[in-house]
Amino acid sequence: MTDNRDSDLALAEHVPDAPTGVMAELRDLGALGKAWTGTVVLFCLARAVAIWPALVRYNVNPWWFLALDVGTAPTYGIGQAMAVKILRNERRSPRDALAWIAMVIASFLAPYLYVLASAGHLPLYVIGGVVAWMAVFGALAAYRMAREIRVEPVAS
Repeated sequence: MTDNRDSDLALAEHVPDAPTGVMAELRDLGALGKAWTGTVVLFCLARAVAIWPALVRYNVNPWWFLALDVGTAPTYGIGQAMAVKILRNERRSPRDALAWIAMVIASFLAPYLYVLASAGHLPLYVIGGVVAWMAVFGALAAYRMAREIRVEPVAS
């Protein structure tokens, strides 16, 4: 079994401009990817404040939700940006993006699963609302990523 460093070095031999290692990938993310990550964090903060009363009403600890939602926002934003960056590179294998995509999915689901698991008995319409929110915003995130992958790179 080879470690990630060996696979990074092997990639660098086949794709000369490919960053080697997670930190090199992150440094190579660019201003737009970093801005997107910041926007996701701000959105999560605003959402937590907006739904605070509903969380309290249904016995969900709003502080834990805030910590989980804002805590997973950077991994969600970075994961999206990194997956798009890798999938846009024709010289990179789509498999290189799988860990980032898994991070996006886990980061996206964690706050909602916390709400569903910690609330105890929720009315059916609240469960339906949370599941609908997950479906709509999950589909929008997937659509956004697919659209960004197809966009022509900006000439440098």
